[in-house]
Amino acid sequence: MTDLTIFLWWIFVIFTLICILFCITAHFRYRNKKGIDQDHDFSSKYKYFGQPIYDQQHSLRGYELLLREFDPHQNKWQLPKDVVNFPLSKMVHTIRQIDPQITESIQVLALNMTVSQITDFRANYFFKWVLGVINKQQLSVELDAYDIRKANLLQQRRMLSVLKSLNHDHVKITIENVDSSKKTYQMLKKFLPFVDYFKFNIHSFKKSRNHWIDITLAQWQRLISKYHITSIVGKVEAQEQILLANQLNINLRQGYALGRPGKV
Repeated sequence: MTDLTIFLWWIFVIFTLICILFCITAHFRYRNKKGIDQDHDFSSKYKYFGQPIYDQQHSLRGYELLLREFDPHQNKWQLPKDVVNFPLSKMVHTIRQIDPQITESIQVLALNMTVSQITDFRANYFFKWVLGVINKQQLSVELDAYDIRKANLLQQRRMLSVLKSLNHDHVKITIENVDSSKKTYQMLKKFLPFVDYFKFNIHSFKKSRNHWIDITLAQWQRLISKYHITSIVGKVEAQEQILLANQLNINLRQGYALGRPGKV
C-alpha cells in the first residue's frame, strides 16, 4: 500500500510539473510571438482601413475593415508583416477609434477574423462588445477560405460549433476568397447551413490555358441558393468583371474598380 501511495504521489508531482512547464512555455510563446504583440505602440503603427462594399446601383452598403501597418521608411500604409492573429483586445481598441459618422452611414461593418480568433474562448464577448459599439449596423465576420483549408480537423470542428451557436440575426458570417475548385466546395459544404455570405474571388473564375474551372459562378450560385446564402464578388478590378456580376445578377461587389481602402 505504501509503494502504491508513493507511486501515485510521484505521478501527481510529475503531472503538476508538466502543467506548470506548459503554462510557462505558453506564456512566453505568446509574449514573444512575431507580430503585433511585440509592439507596445501599436495604435500608431497599425490602423484599420475601410474598403467600400457597393450594390448594383452603386449605393454604399458597408465597409470591410482591413488592417494596415505603417512603414516609416516608405512613409505609407501597407499590408502588415508577421501579423497572423491580431489580438481581440487590440481589435476592440482600434474599432473604438472609427469615426462614428462612418458607422452611422452604413448598413454593414465587415471584420476579418482568422479561424483561431473566432474559436477563441473570448470571441463571444468580443461580438457582444462590437455590436454595442456599431449599434444599428449589421456585423459581418469574414473568414478566409484558405485559412479554413489550412485549419486542422479539430479547429474546423470547433469553428463549426461556433457558427452553429451564433445568433445570425446579429452576427453574419462571410466566407471570402471562394474559388472555382471542387476541392474548396468539398471543404466548405459542411459549413454552408451556417453561412450568410459567400465572397467569390472573381479572378478565380477566368478560364485560361493554365487554369481550369471546376465550378462556375453560376453553378456556385445554384449550390448555395438552397441555404439562402448571399453572393458577393470580390477583388473586382475591371469593367468586364462588373459586367459579369451584372449578368449573373450578383448585387454586392467590392474591389479596386469600385473603391480602394481608405482611413476610417
